[in-house]
Amino acid sequence: MTQEDKLIKVDRNSIMFKFWKYFSGFAAIILIALWLLQIVFLNNFYESMKIREVTKIGNYLRSEYNSPDFEYQILNYSQKKGMNIEVIDEEGHLIYPFNWVEALFKPKVMDEQTFNEFFSSIINGKEKYRVFVVKFPNLENPTLVYAGYLGLTDDVKYYITIKTSLDPVDSTIDILKKMLIIVSILSLGVSVVLSYFMSKRLSKPLVDMSKTAKKLGSGNYDISFRKGDYTEIDDLADTLNYATTELTKTIEMRKDLIANVSHDLKTPLTVIKSYGEMIRDISGNNEEKRNEHIETIIRESDNLTTLVNDLLDLSKMESNLEEINFIPVDLKNTTAKIVNRFEFQKEKDGYVFNLDFKGDCIVLGDEKKLEQVIYNLINNAINYSKAEKIITIKIEEKDNKVRFDCIDKGIGIKEDELEDIWERFYRVRDNHTRPSVGTGLGLYIVKNILELHNFEYGVNSQLGKGSDFYFIADTVK
Repeated sequence: MTQEDKLIKVDRNSIMFKFWKYFSGFAAIILIALWLLQIVFLNNFYESMKIREVTKIGNYLRSEYNSPDFEYQILNYSQKKGMNIEVIDEEGHLIYPFNWVEALFKPKVMDEQTFNEFFSSIINGKEKYRVFVVKFPNLENPTLVYAGYLGLTDDVKYYITIKTSLDPVDSTIDILKKMLIIVSILSLGVSVVLSYFMSKRLSKPLVDMSKTAKKLGSGNYDISFRKGDYTEIDDLADTLNYATTELTKTIEMRKDLIANVSHDLKTPLTVIKSYGEMIRDISGNNEEKRNEHIETIIRESDNLTTLVNDLLDLSKMESNLEEINFIPVDLKNTTAKIVNRFEFQKEKDGYVFNLDFKGDCIVLGDEKKLEQVIYNLINNAINYSKAEKIITIKIEEKDNKVRFDCIDKGIGIKEDELEDIWERFYRVRDNHTRPSVGTGLGLYIVKNILELHNFEYGVNSQLGKGSDFYFIADTVK
């Protein structure tokens, strides 16, 4: 397809085409309605307006029959509206208006047959007035007539008639047609052009977002969704920019995950393989060396198991598969039980664990997960301790709160790294040798578990002096 063909081809499903179609259709509907009202229904509209006007005047004059200025009102409406208004008696004689000759003779202006036609339903009391159209022989145009009963005076019944000509509107319609043709052509042309530019302007931010989204889908994450002239477009741009930022973080996190897991898997596997070869080639018949090498293999296997378990815990938490079973938990007993699991570090590496408990220290939580929190905090303290291998664990109940502190005298943490230590695979590298146990996931898992419990948590640390990891929970009585 050539570039010219692409320009000619119109995407009928595009938002721009839809907007243009709807705007143009709306303009066409307005023009059609205008034609119908001005041309087709003009006669009916004109007649109904005249009927309403005559009826309003007739009913008003009937209500003013006994007022002193009744005759003045008749004269006023006759001149103002160009209507023939007459008051007659029950025999058809003209009562008002009249000149001095008519005043003497009181001419009969309506014969009996015409009177009965006009006032038949009024005479028998069925109606107070009626409005109808009459075609008089001596008049070219039909006449609209209002016939109503005024009242009884000196035992004589009086009636009122109002006559107005229904002038033809054909000439007016012809003029309107010519004007409407010109107006319609101009309006339709202007509306098509304006609707095109309006639809283009309305759809441009969405089209731009679509192009930007395609770049994002192709792997270009260094993009930004531009805002438009509308609140909804701005909100959508903010949402997409936020999603792009989170997606970028996820991609980087995936890269870090692969890099870190690969490294953490490769190191123990290399050690296991090396020591296995050493047993095969060197220490197979030397029991002391063989046992030492086997112990190293077992320790590295435990490291691998810990890494896999942490990854499984991480996957469950991020997939919202973790269930929290809240029960009263004695933090003192739980902590003492966890400390016993570090007997190996006590005997081999000379770690000292100081336990300082005050109060009952009962909290509401998931015991297994709180055990994991305490284990990870103690393990983290061991990993980052230096020559002074003293770990202090304080649990204190005060003011209906229980505070847990795990304090070490290790390398400490830089102030600008305090927020980062809770992220996946983050490790403080300064002066730090590879730990015997550690995956870089421990504190991230601690954070997630404590947030699931709605516990307050944090860390106080000084570089070179050690760290104090803590969490605070409500007591349970």
